[in-house]
Amino acid sequence: MDVLRLLGNNAVMMTLSFIIALALGGFPDLFVLTNSNIAMITLVIMMSLSLTNLQLRGLKVKDHAVSIRRAFLLSMVLASGATILISFLFEGDLRAGWIIAAAVPSAISVVPFTYMMKGDLEPTLVSTAALYIIALAFTPLVTLLFLGQAIDVGILIFDVSLLIVLPLCASRPLRKLNIRQDHKSAALNVTFAILIIAIAGPNRHIFFHDWTLLSMLLTAAMLRIFGIGLIWNWYLRRKNVPHEKRVPEVLFASHKNTGMAATLAIGLIGPVAAVPATVCAVIDIAWMIFLSHVLFKVK
Repeated sequence: MDVLRLLGNNAVMMTLSFIIALALGGFPDLFVLTNSNIAMITLVIMMSLSLTNLQLRGLKVKDHAVSIRRAFLLSMVLASGATILISFLFEGDLRAGWIIAAAVPSAISVVPFTYMMKGDLEPTLVSTAALYIIALAFTPLVTLLFLGQAIDVGILIFDVSLLIVLPLCASRPLRKLNIRQDHKSAALNVTFAILIIAIAGPNRHIFFHDWTLLSMLLTAAMLRIFGIGLIWNWYLRRKNVPHEKRVPEVLFASHKNTGMAATLAIGLIGPVAAVPATVCAVIDIAWMIFLSHVLFKVK
């Protein structure tokens, strides 16, 4: 079916969604839900669909201690450290925005993208859950050290419950439906497209003003995302790490929760502080297309 094949092409869907985001500026205000609400809902749906392939019975967290440790080092040491270094290239609220981007854990969409690119799903889920629990202390600590004010832990607890616990529960009845793989892929692409419109759309003005600043932000985001991701993949290939292990590790090293960072930045500092996370979200779109169609292309 042509429509199903189109919806299953994540490169086309992501590109179209970004064009729509720039054209419309996100979902209109007449919607009952805000763009932030829509972004959260789509993340919950993506997680729920991705976790339908995961067998929870017999799952032992202690069996994934090594994966959790490596995910922490990649996301909260390597990626966060590089982002903090980048922050010193900017000033004022923009610097604060990069700090907040460094303070958040890996993106929750690491899990569905690991699933879509045939990576190891179980250790990725366990590691993601562990990172979000660690973030309850890590995120406020980083913002306190570098910004002088800490993120409200209550917000982080709510995000952990909404983005991990709820999808885990919802995935169990969905698992019993035995949803076809092509239908599941199409649904994941549609929800991710909606997520892009909700995140990038409201900040489209960034891409039409101050080209010098935009070029600096884009370059910094490219170095942080493409640079670290490609270098780490090269290192893993040198070590003969198999495809299913490389996928989540490269994602943990490169894919931060820019949606959370933008939301926290607006609440803690102001709209300008959300600009780094928004630019990173756009580069993330190109990065996911590159990963799924070049670096980790699955026939």
